Amino acid sequence: MIRLKSFYRWMKEKIWFYPSIFCVVAITLAFFVISYDLGTMKSLSFEIPTIFLTSIDMGESILGIIAGAFITITTFTFSTTMVVLTMYTSQYTPRVIKNFLSQKETLQAFGIFVSGFLYAMIALLFLSNYEEGADIASSTVGIAYILVGLVFFFRFVNNVASYIQTGNLLDRLKENAYASIGAYKKAIEGKEVLTDIAKGKIKQGTSFYAEEDGYFQEIDYSKMIIIAKDYRIELFFLKVTGQFVTKKTKIGSYREIAQPLTEKQQETLLLEIRKYIFIGKERTEAQDFDYSIQKVVEVGMRGLSPGINDPNTAIQCIQILSLMLRELSPLSKGYLIMEKIEEEESINMTRVMVCAEAIDFEILLTKTFQQLVHYGSGDMMVIKAVIKALQVINENSSYNNHQKIIEFSSFIIRKIEKEKYDEAELKVVQSEIQELTK
Repeated sequence: MIRLKSFYRWMKEKIWFYPSIFCVVAITLAFFVISYDLGTMKSLSFEIPTIFLTSIDMGESILGIIAGAFITITTFTFSTTMVVLTMYTSQYTPRVIKNFLSQKETLQAFGIFVSGFLYAMIALLFLSNYEEGADIASSTVGIAYILVGLVFFFRFVNNVASYIQTGNLLDRLKENAYASIGAYKKAIEGKEVLTDIAKGKIKQGTSFYAEEDGYFQEIDYSKMIIIAKDYRIELFFLKVTGQFVTKKTKIGSYREIAQPLTEKQQETLLLEIRKYIFIGKERTEAQDFDYSIQKVVEVGMRGLSPGINDPNTAIQCIQILSLMLRELSPLSKGYLIMEKIEEEESINMTRVMVCAEAIDFEILLTKTFQQLVHYGSGDMMVIKAVIKALQVINENSSYNNHQKIIEFSSFIIRKIEKEKYDEAELKVVQSEIQELTK
Protein backbone atom coordinates (compact mmCIF):
# COMPACT_ATOMS: atom_id res chain seq x y z
CA MET A 1 0.00 0.00 0.00
CA ILE A 2 2.79 2.43 0.89
CA ARG A 3 4.54 1.64 -2.40
CA LEU A 4 1.35 2.46 -4.30
CA LYS A 5 0.92 5.73 -2.38
CA SER A 6 4.54 6.67 -3.11
CA PHE A 7 4.06 5.88 -6.79
CA TYR A 8 0.85 7.95 -6.89
CA ARG A 9 2.62 10.91 -5.25
CA TRP A 10 5.47 10.56 -7.74
CA MET A 11 2.99 10.55 -10.64
CA LYS A 12 1.11 13.61 -9.38
CA GLU A 13 4.33 15.61 -9.15
CA LYS A 14 5.14 15.03 -12.84
CA ILE A 15 4.21 17.92 -15.10
CA TRP A 16 2.80 15.54 -17.73
CA PHE A 17 0.39 13.74 -15.37
CA TYR A 18 -2.65 16.02 -15.64
CA PRO A 19 -2.05 16.91 -19.31
CA SER A 20 -2.01 13.20 -20.15
CA ILE A 21 -5.30 12.58 -18.33
CA PHE A 22 -7.01 15.57 -19.93
CA CYS A 23 -5.71 14.59 -23.37
CA VAL A 24 -7.27 11.14 -23.01
CA VAL A 25 -10.55 12.81 -21.99
CA ALA A 26 -10.32 15.18 -24.99
CA ILE A 27 -9.71 12.34 -27.45
CA THR A 28 -12.62 10.36 -26.01
CA LEU A 29 -14.90 13.41 -26.14
CA ALA A 30 -13.84 14.22 -29.71
CA PHE A 31 -14.64 10.77 -31.05
CA PHE A 32 -17.91 10.69 -29.11
CA VAL A 33 -19.06 14.00 -30.64
CA ILE A 34 -17.81 13.05 -34.13
CA SER A 35 -19.67 9.74 -33.92
CA TYR A 36 -22.83 11.62 -32.96
CA ASP A 37 -22.42 14.05 -35.88
CA LEU A 38 -21.87 11.17 -38.30
CA GLY A 39 -24.95 9.41 -37.00
CA THR A 40 -23.12 6.22 -36.00
CA MET A 41 -24.44 6.37 -32.42
CA LYS A 42 -28.07 5.52 -33.13
CA SER A 43 -28.51 3.91 -29.73
CA LEU A 44 -28.52 7.31 -28.00
CA SER A 45 -31.97 8.33 -26.83
CA PHE A 46 -31.38 12.08 -26.88
CA GLU A 47 -30.76 14.66 -29.57
CA ILE A 48 -28.95 17.96 -29.37
CA PRO A 49 -31.30 20.89 -30.15
CA THR A 50 -30.70 22.36 -33.59
CA ILE A 51 -30.03 25.77 -32.04
CA PHE A 52 -26.71 24.37 -30.76
CA LEU A 53 -25.68 22.97 -34.15
CA THR A 54 -23.64 24.81 -36.79
CA SER A 55 -22.91 24.35 -40.47
CA ILE A 56 -19.67 22.72 -41.57
CA ASP A 57 -18.17 26.00 -42.85
CA MET A 58 -18.99 27.87 -39.66
CA GLY A 59 -17.79 24.93 -37.57
CA GLU A 60 -14.48 24.94 -39.42
CA SER A 61 -13.98 28.63 -38.66
CA ILE A 62 -14.94 28.21 -35.00
CA LEU A 63 -12.70 25.18 -34.45
CA GLY A 64 -9.80 26.96 -36.16
CA ILE A 65 -10.20 29.94 -33.82
CA ILE A 66 -10.45 27.61 -30.80
CA ALA A 67 -7.28 25.74 -31.79
CA GLY A 68 -5.40 29.02 -32.24
CA ALA A 69 -6.71 30.38 -28.93
CA PHE A 70 -5.68 27.29 -26.98
CA ILE A 71 -2.18 27.19 -28.43
CA THR A 72 -1.77 30.92 -27.68
CA ILE A 73 -2.91 30.48 -24.07
CA THR A 74 -0.60 27.48 -23.71
CA THR A 75 2.38 29.53 -24.93
CA PHE A 76 1.52 32.39 -22.57
CA THR A 77 1.10 30.02 -19.63
CA PHE A 78 4.39 28.30 -20.36
CA SER A 79 6.21 31.65 -20.61
CA THR A 80 4.65 32.87 -17.35
CA THR A 81 5.66 29.64 -15.63
CA MET A 82 9.28 30.04 -16.76
CA VAL A 83 9.34 33.62 -15.41
CA VAL A 84 7.96 32.45 -12.04
CA LEU A 85 10.49 29.62 -11.82
CA THR A 86 13.34 32.02 -12.62
CA MET A 87 12.13 34.39 -9.91
CA TYR A 88 11.85 31.54 -7.40
CA THR A 89 15.42 30.48 -8.12
CA SER A 90 16.87 33.99 -7.82
CA GLN A 91 14.82 35.38 -4.90
CA TYR A 92 13.88 32.35 -2.81
CA THR A 93 15.48 28.95 -3.30
CA PRO A 94 15.54 26.34 -6.11
CA ARG A 95 13.90 23.89 -3.69
CA VAL A 96 10.53 25.71 -3.86
CA ILE A 97 10.26 25.33 -7.65
CA LYS A 98 8.73 21.92 -7.15
CA ASN A 99 6.07 23.40 -4.87
CA PHE A 100 4.81 25.60 -7.69
CA LEU A 101 4.95 22.92 -10.36
CA SER A 102 3.19 20.38 -8.15
CA GLN A 103 0.23 22.72 -7.56
CA LYS A 104 -2.94 21.12 -8.90
CA GLU A 105 -4.19 24.40 -10.39
CA THR A 106 -1.00 24.88 -12.41
CA LEU A 107 -0.88 21.38 -13.85
CA GLN A 108 -4.62 21.23 -14.52
CA ALA A 109 -4.36 24.48 -16.48
CA PHE A 110 -1.68 22.94 -18.69
CA GLY A 111 -3.88 19.88 -19.14
CA ILE A 112 -6.97 21.86 -20.19
CA PHE A 113 -5.07 24.01 -22.69
CA VAL A 114 -3.19 21.16 -24.37
CA SER A 115 -6.24 18.87 -24.46
CA GLY A 116 -8.43 21.69 -25.84
CA PHE A 117 -6.02 22.21 -28.73
CA LEU A 118 -5.98 18.45 -29.32
CA TYR A 119 -9.79 18.29 -29.37
CA ALA A 120 -10.05 21.12 -31.91
CA MET A 121 -7.46 19.53 -34.21
CA ILE A 122 -9.20 16.12 -34.14
CA ALA A 123 -12.57 17.73 -34.85
CA LEU A 124 -11.06 19.66 -37.79
CA LEU A 125 -9.49 16.51 -39.14
CA PHE A 126 -12.87 14.78 -39.48
CA LEU A 127 -14.79 17.67 -41.06
CA SER A 128 -14.23 16.27 -44.55
CA ASN A 129 -16.18 13.11 -43.61
CA TYR A 130 -19.51 14.91 -43.15
CA GLU A 131 -22.16 15.14 -45.84
CA GLU A 132 -22.56 18.48 -47.56
CA GLY A 133 -25.03 20.72 -45.72
CA ALA A 134 -24.90 18.68 -42.50
CA ASP A 135 -25.18 20.34 -39.11
CA ILE A 136 -22.53 19.45 -36.54
CA ALA A 137 -22.13 19.74 -32.76
CA SER A 138 -18.32 19.61 -32.68
CA SER A 139 -17.94 23.38 -32.83
CA THR A 140 -20.49 23.91 -30.04
CA VAL A 141 -18.64 21.50 -27.77
CA GLY A 142 -15.44 23.33 -28.69
CA ILE A 143 -16.97 26.63 -27.56
CA ALA A 144 -17.91 25.03 -24.24
CA TYR A 145 -14.38 23.67 -23.98
CA ILE A 146 -12.79 27.08 -24.44
CA LEU A 147 -15.11 28.59 -21.82
CA VAL A 148 -13.83 25.98 -19.40
CA GLY A 149 -10.30 26.82 -20.53
CA LEU A 150 -10.85 30.50 -19.74
CA VAL A 151 -11.96 29.59 -16.21
CA PHE A 152 -8.78 27.56 -15.70
CA PHE A 153 -6.72 30.37 -17.23
CA PHE A 154 -8.06 32.87 -14.69
CA ARG A 155 -7.40 30.33 -11.91
CA PHE A 156 -3.84 29.97 -13.16
CA VAL A 157 -3.26 33.75 -13.23
CA ASN A 158 -4.74 34.10 -9.73
CA ASN A 159 -2.57 31.22 -8.51
CA VAL A 160 0.58 32.79 -9.93
CA ALA A 161 -0.25 36.23 -8.48
CA SER A 162 -0.85 34.62 -5.09
CA TYR A 163 2.09 32.25 -5.04
CA ILE A 164 4.80 34.76 -5.95
CA GLN A 165 4.08 36.70 -2.77
CA THR A 166 6.54 35.81 -0.04
CA GLY A 167 3.90 35.63 2.69
CA ASN A 168 1.70 33.22 0.74
CA LEU A 169 4.68 31.05 -0.21
CA LEU A 170 5.74 30.78 3.43
CA ASP A 171 2.18 29.99 4.52
CA ARG A 172 2.00 27.10 2.06
CA LEU A 173 5.37 25.78 3.18
CA LYS A 174 4.12 25.99 6.77
CA GLU A 175 0.94 24.08 5.89
CA ASN A 176 2.99 21.34 4.21
CA ALA A 177 5.26 21.13 7.26
CA TYR A 178 2.30 20.99 9.66
CA ALA A 179 0.78 18.14 7.66
CA SER A 180 4.04 16.16 7.73
CA ILE A 181 4.66 16.90 11.42
CA GLY A 182 1.10 15.86 12.27
CA ALA A 183 1.52 12.58 10.39
CA TYR A 184 4.81 11.91 12.21
CA LYS A 185 3.36 12.67 15.64
CA LYS A 186 0.38 10.43 14.91
CA ALA A 187 2.70 7.62 13.79
CA ILE A 188 4.72 7.70 17.03
CA GLU A 189 1.84 8.44 19.38
CA GLY A 190 1.86 6.03 22.29
CA LYS A 191 5.03 4.28 21.08
CA GLU A 192 7.32 2.85 23.72
CA VAL A 193 10.91 4.16 23.94
CA LEU A 194 13.69 1.60 24.31
CA THR A 195 15.76 1.45 27.47
CA ASP A 196 19.51 2.06 27.46
CA ILE A 197 20.10 -1.67 27.91
CA ALA A 198 17.99 -2.39 24.87
CA LYS A 199 19.86 0.19 22.79
CA GLY A 200 23.08 -1.65 23.51
CA LYS A 201 21.73 -4.73 21.77
CA ILE A 202 21.71 -2.85 18.47
CA LYS A 203 25.50 -3.18 18.32
CA GLN A 204 25.20 -6.94 18.85
CA GLY A 205 23.03 -7.44 15.77
CA THR A 206 23.87 -8.08 12.13
CA SER A 207 24.09 -4.85 10.16
CA PHE A 208 22.50 -4.22 6.78
CA TYR A 209 23.13 -1.40 4.36
CA ALA A 210 21.30 0.70 1.81
CA GLU A 211 20.71 -0.91 -1.57
CA GLU A 212 21.21 2.33 -3.51
CA ASP A 213 22.35 5.92 -3.15
CA GLY A 214 19.67 8.48 -2.34
CA TYR A 215 17.44 9.92 0.37
CA PHE A 216 15.88 7.73 3.02
CA GLN A 217 12.14 8.24 2.50
CA GLU A 218 9.90 5.71 4.19
CA ILE A 219 9.58 2.30 5.86
CA ASP A 220 6.56 0.03 5.72
CA TYR A 221 6.46 -1.04 9.37
CA SER A 222 3.37 -3.22 8.92
CA LYS A 223 5.35 -5.42 6.53
CA MET A 224 8.48 -5.32 8.69
CA ILE A 225 6.74 -6.79 11.73
CA ILE A 226 5.55 -9.71 9.59
CA ILE A 227 9.14 -10.28 8.48
CA ALA A 228 10.35 -10.02 12.09
CA LYS A 229 7.79 -12.62 13.17
CA ASP A 230 8.61 -15.02 10.33
CA TYR A 231 12.34 -14.93 11.02
CA ARG A 232 12.11 -14.47 14.81
CA ILE A 233 14.27 -11.35 14.90
CA GLU A 234 14.41 -7.87 16.37
CA LEU A 235 14.70 -5.18 13.69
CA PHE A 236 16.35 -1.80 14.28
CA PHE A 237 16.41 1.10 11.81
CA LEU A 238 19.10 3.71 12.39
CA LYS A 239 18.09 6.42 9.92
CA VAL A 240 15.28 8.96 9.91
CA THR A 241 13.50 10.18 6.79
CA GLY A 242 15.35 12.75 4.76
CA GLN A 243 18.87 11.56 5.52
CA PHE A 244 21.18 10.90 2.58
CA VAL A 245 22.47 7.33 2.39
CA THR A 246 24.84 5.44 0.12
CA LYS A 247 25.43 1.78 -0.57
CA LYS A 248 28.02 1.82 2.23
CA THR A 249 25.69 3.45 4.77
CA LYS A 250 24.49 1.30 7.64
CA ILE A 251 20.73 1.82 7.84
CA GLY A 252 19.82 -0.87 10.36
CA SER A 253 20.53 -4.14 12.09
CA TYR A 254 18.72 -7.27 13.20
CA ARG A 255 19.27 -9.71 16.04
CA GLU A 256 18.13 -13.31 16.10
CA ILE A 257 16.17 -14.26 19.20
CA ALA A 258 15.72 -17.91 18.34
CA GLN A 259 17.98 -20.19 16.34
CA PRO A 260 20.70 -18.47 14.24
CA LEU A 261 19.72 -17.94 10.61
CA THR A 262 21.48 -19.82 7.87
CA GLU A 263 23.38 -17.95 5.17
CA LYS A 264 20.57 -18.51 2.68
CA GLN A 265 17.97 -17.31 5.18
CA GLN A 266 20.02 -14.16 5.82
CA GLU A 267 20.14 -13.40 2.09
CA THR A 268 16.39 -13.90 1.76
CA LEU A 269 15.76 -11.79 4.85
CA LEU A 270 17.78 -8.87 3.48
CA LEU A 271 15.92 -9.03 0.17
CA GLU A 272 12.58 -8.89 1.98
CA ILE A 273 13.68 -6.03 4.25
CA ARG A 274 14.95 -3.92 1.34
CA LYS A 275 11.70 -4.48 -0.53
CA TYR A 276 9.85 -2.31 2.01
CA ILE A 277 12.51 0.38 2.47
CA PHE A 278 12.00 3.30 0.12
CA ILE A 279 15.04 5.30 -1.00
CA GLY A 280 14.60 7.98 -3.64
CA LYS A 281 16.73 10.39 -5.64
CA GLU A 282 14.87 13.39 -4.21
CA ARG A 283 13.54 14.44 -0.83
CA THR A 284 9.78 14.73 -0.52
CA GLU A 285 7.75 16.89 1.86
CA ALA A 286 5.05 14.23 2.15
CA GLN A 287 7.36 12.02 4.23
CA ASP A 288 9.99 14.48 5.46
CA PHE A 289 8.96 17.55 7.47
CA ASP A 290 12.63 18.50 7.87
CA TYR A 291 12.63 19.24 4.13
CA SER A 292 9.84 21.80 4.56
CA ILE A 293 11.76 23.36 7.44
CA GLN A 294 14.88 23.53 5.28
CA LYS A 295 12.99 25.40 2.54
CA VAL A 296 11.83 28.08 5.00
CA VAL A 297 15.40 28.38 6.33
CA GLU A 298 16.73 28.86 2.79
CA VAL A 299 14.17 31.59 2.05
CA GLY A 300 15.27 33.35 5.23
CA MET A 301 18.94 32.91 4.28
CA ARG A 302 18.29 34.44 0.87
CA GLY A 303 16.67 37.42 2.59
CA LEU A 304 19.87 37.94 4.62
CA SER A 305 22.13 37.78 1.55
CA PRO A 306 23.82 41.07 0.52
CA GLY A 307 22.24 40.88 -2.95
CA ILE A 308 18.66 40.94 -1.63
CA ASN A 309 19.16 42.45 1.87
CA ASP A 310 15.64 41.82 3.15
CA PRO A 311 15.96 41.07 6.89
CA ASN A 312 12.19 41.41 7.41
CA THR A 313 11.65 38.31 5.26
CA ALA A 314 14.24 36.50 7.38
CA ILE A 315 12.40 37.56 10.56
CA GLN A 316 9.11 36.30 9.12
CA CYS A 317 10.78 32.97 8.31
CA ILE A 318 12.16 32.76 11.86
CA GLN A 319 8.69 33.30 13.30
CA ILE A 320 7.24 30.52 11.13
CA LEU A 321 10.11 28.19 12.07
CA SER A 322 9.37 28.78 15.74
CA LEU A 323 5.79 27.54 15.23
CA MET A 324 7.02 24.43 13.44
CA LEU A 325 9.58 23.50 16.08
CA ARG A 326 7.11 24.21 18.89
CA GLU A 327 5.12 21.21 17.63
CA LEU A 328 8.21 19.01 17.91
CA SER A 329 9.71 20.33 21.16
CA PRO A 330 7.86 17.87 23.48
CA LEU A 331 9.28 14.83 21.66
CA SER A 332 12.13 12.78 23.08
CA LYS A 333 15.00 11.25 21.15
CA GLY A 334 15.82 7.57 21.21
CA TYR A 335 14.56 4.40 19.54
CA LEU A 336 10.83 3.84 19.32
CA ILE A 337 9.12 0.46 19.14
CA MET A 338 7.03 1.05 16.02
CA GLU A 339 5.55 -2.46 15.89
CA LYS A 340 5.68 -5.40 18.28
CA ILE A 341 4.07 -8.75 18.92
CA GLU A 342 3.48 -9.69 22.53
CA GLU A 343 4.53 -13.33 22.40
CA GLU A 344 7.69 -13.68 24.39
CA GLU A 345 9.10 -11.09 26.73
CA SER A 346 12.37 -10.65 28.54
CA ILE A 347 13.36 -8.17 31.20
CA ASN A 348 14.76 -5.76 28.63
CA MET A 349 12.44 -5.75 25.63
CA THR A 350 9.66 -7.43 23.74
CA ARG A 351 11.00 -10.29 21.65
CA VAL A 352 9.51 -9.71 18.19
CA MET A 353 9.54 -6.03 17.30
CA VAL A 354 10.53 -3.35 14.81
CA CYS A 355 12.28 -0.23 16.14
CA ALA A 356 13.18 3.07 14.51
CA GLU A 357 15.26 6.06 15.50
CA ALA A 358 13.23 9.10 16.54
CA ILE A 359 14.17 12.64 15.62
CA ASP A 360 16.81 14.38 17.70
CA PHE A 361 15.42 17.78 18.71
CA GLU A 362 18.89 19.17 19.44
CA ILE A 363 20.09 18.37 15.92
CA LEU A 364 16.89 19.78 14.41
CA LEU A 365 17.18 22.99 16.44
CA THR A 366 20.81 23.49 15.42
CA LYS A 367 20.14 22.79 11.73
CA THR A 368 17.26 25.23 11.73
CA PHE A 369 18.81 28.28 13.37
CA GLN A 370 22.60 27.91 13.19
CA GLN A 371 23.01 29.40 9.71
CA LEU A 372 20.45 32.12 10.38
CA VAL A 373 22.36 33.14 13.51
CA HIS A 374 25.70 32.97 11.69
CA TYR A 375 24.69 35.18 8.76
CA GLY A 376 22.33 37.39 10.75
CA SER A 377 24.60 37.96 13.74
CA GLY A 378 25.31 41.50 12.54
CA ASP A 379 21.63 42.49 12.68
CA MET A 380 20.23 42.95 16.17
CA MET A 381 16.61 42.58 15.00
CA VAL A 382 17.36 39.18 13.47
CA ILE A 383 19.09 37.98 16.64
CA LYS A 384 16.21 39.25 18.75
CA ALA A 385 13.77 37.41 16.47
CA VAL A 386 15.73 34.16 16.95
CA ILE A 387 15.63 34.52 20.73
CA LYS A 388 11.89 35.26 20.57
CA ALA A 389 11.54 32.13 18.46
CA LEU A 390 13.33 30.11 21.14
CA GLN A 391 10.85 31.46 23.68
CA VAL A 392 7.95 30.27 21.51
CA ILE A 393 9.53 26.83 21.05
CA ASN A 394 10.17 26.60 24.78
CA GLU A 395 6.45 27.06 25.57
CA ASN A 396 5.77 23.41 24.74
CA SER A 397 9.16 21.77 25.28
CA SER A 398 10.09 18.88 27.51
CA TYR A 399 12.66 19.36 30.28
CA ASN A 400 15.53 17.85 28.25
CA ASN A 401 14.69 19.90 25.20
CA HIS A 402 14.41 23.01 27.38
CA GLN A 403 18.04 22.46 28.37
CA LYS A 404 19.01 22.17 24.70
CA ILE A 405 17.27 25.47 23.99
CA ILE A 406 19.20 27.14 26.82
CA GLU A 407 22.47 25.73 25.42
CA PHE A 408 21.65 27.12 22.00
CA SER A 409 20.97 30.55 23.50
CA SER A 410 24.51 30.41 24.91
CA PHE A 411 25.75 29.77 21.37
CA ILE A 412 23.93 32.93 20.25
CA ILE A 413 25.65 34.96 22.97
CA ARG A 414 29.07 33.68 21.88
CA LYS A 415 28.31 34.63 18.27
CA ILE A 416 27.20 38.19 19.02
CA GLU A 417 30.14 38.80 21.35
CA LYS A 418 32.28 38.86 18.22
CA GLU A 419 30.16 41.66 16.74
CA LYS A 420 30.53 45.34 17.61
CA TYR A 421 27.20 45.82 19.33
CA ASP A 422 26.33 48.82 21.44
CA GLU A 423 26.01 48.18 25.17
CA ALA A 424 22.29 49.03 25.07
CA GLU A 425 21.74 46.46 22.32
CA LEU A 426 23.52 43.78 24.34
CA LYS A 427 21.27 44.53 27.31
CA VAL A 428 18.22 43.88 25.12
CA VAL A 429 19.58 40.48 24.11
CA GLN A 430 20.50 39.57 27.68
CA SER A 431 17.04 40.51 28.96
CA GLU A 432 15.40 38.32 26.28
CA ILE A 433 17.64 35.39 27.20
CA GLN A 434 16.85 35.86 30.89
CA GLU A 435 13.18 35.67 29.99
CA LEU A 436 13.93 32.45 28.14
CA THR A 437 15.74 30.85 31.07
CA LYS A 438 12.72 31.35 33.30
